[in-house]
Amino acid sequence: MYSDHSVSSMYSDHSVSSMYSDHSVSSMYSDHSVSSMYSDHSMSSMYSDHAVSSMYEVSCRKVHFHGLVLAGEPCGLELRTGGMANNPQGQRLDPRRKRFFKRNIKVEGSLQKSGNRFILKFLEIYEEQITDELKTVIHGYMSEVLHSIFFLGNIHREKIMPTDFFEEKELLKLNNKFSKPFNEFCTHLPTRTPFSILLDAVVKIKGSQNETQVMEYLSTLLKELSVPKPTNMTYSNYYTLEATVICICHYERTGGGITKKFYGASLSCKGQRERQVIISLSCRHTWTLKVAYAVALAGEGGAIQLPQTVKCKAFKRNREKDHYCEEPPCTNCINIFKGATFEPCHIEADEDPNWPYGNCAETESLSKLLNADPALCEQVQVLKNNMTADLDLERNTVWSNATRKLVDLLTGTDYLRNGNDILFFVP
Repeated sequence: MYSDHSVSSMYSDHSVSSMYSDHSVSSMYSDHSVSSMYSDHSMSSMYSDHAVSSMYEVSCRKVHFHGLVLAGEPCGLELRTGGMANNPQGQRLDPRRKRFFKRNIKVEGSLQKSGNRFILKFLEIYEEQITDELKTVIHGYMSEVLHSIFFLGNIHREKIMPTDFFEEKELLKLNNKFSKPFNEFCTHLPTRTPFSILLDAVVKIKGSQNETQVMEYLSTLLKELSVPKPTNMTYSNYYTLEATVICICHYERTGGGITKKFYGASLSCKGQRERQVIISLSCRHTWTLKVAYAVALAGEGGAIQLPQTVKCKAFKRNREKDHYCEEPPCTNCINIFKGATFEPCHIEADEDPNWPYGNCAETESLSKLLNADPALCEQVQVLKNNMTADLDLERNTVWSNATRKLVDLLTGTDYLRNGNDILFFVP
C-alpha cells in the first residue's frame, strides 16, 4: 500500500488531514489515501452492524473469522455465531477460552482486566451521547479504541484474542455495533494508544478551551475505571492503559491572538516492544513530519526550533489524590523541542530519562498544534547538531527508519504485507 516511491507524498507539514476533527490525532494521510484492506462497502454483506453472522475457528496456525484470517498463532479459540437475529443464544465460546477469560479477568493490573474496564467505560461514554454529531464521532473513537486494545493484545507476550476481553454477552453487543476492529486487529496497525483516543473524545465532548473541565472529567473517568493503586515498587508491572502525563499546547500569535488548545498524552502501553512499535508507527504515519523528524533522529542530533510563543503545559496524575498536578518537561523534550516555553520550567535532573524519545505527551500535543497551524509550522526550523538541516533530504530517512523498525518488530505477523506495505486502521 505504501511503497518507497510514495515517500514524497506521504509527509506534508501543511496538509495533514485529521481522522475526525481538529481535536483528533494529526495524520499524514487523508481518508482517501489511507485505503482499508476491507472497505465497509465490500464487507457489508459479510459483517453488518445490524445482523452479525460470524465464526471464529482455529485451523493449523490460523484463526478464521467467517473465512477471514485474523491471527497467525494457534490460540484454541472457537467462537461461533450463526443467525444471531433469530437465535440470540447461538453464540458459544470454546470452553477453554471461557476458562481463560474467567481466570485472567480477575488479575488486577493485567492487560485483559484493564482492557475490559477501559472498553466498557468508553462504551458508556458512547451510549451517553444524545446528539447525532457526537454520537457519530464517538462511534468512530469507540471503534478505534477496540482496535487499539485488540492490537496490543495481539502483540502481547501472551497473546490475548478479542474474545478474551469479554463475557459472551459483552462480546455479542460490541461485535454487533463495532464489527470492523474484530476483522482488522491483526492485519492493520493502530495510529495511537487507547488513552490518546479517550483524550480526544473528552476534548470533543467538553471543548478544547475548557481545560479545567477536560482535566476534571478525565480524573472522574479514571476513578470510575477503578484503576488499582499499586506501590511504586509494583506499578511497572501493572498494565493500566492510563497515560501518566497530559500536555496542553497552544500558540500566542503576534497581536495577541491565541490558538485553540491541543492535548496530548504520554504513551499508555507497557513493554519495550509495544512502545517501540507505537513510536515507530507514529513517526511513519501519525505525527507531523517535523515532530517525527525530531523523534526519529534525536539520537543523531535531530531537533526542531520552535518560537517562544509556543506554550506547553504538562500535568501528571497524582494517584493518591486522584487529580493532575503540574509537571516540568523532561530532558528529552528540552533536547528535541527547542525554544518552546514550558510550564513549569525544566528542572535539571541528576539522571537522564529512562524512557525513549517520543514517549512524552508533549510530542502528541505539539504535533497536533503544528498540523492545525500551517503558518506556525513554516516558522519551525529543522536542526541537526544545532545546525539548520534540509527537511526534504531527511524525509526519506525518517520514513525508512520507522519502516525498518516496524519490520524488525513485527516480522512473522500479518501486519507486514509485500515488504514495506503496511495498512493502518481507519474507523
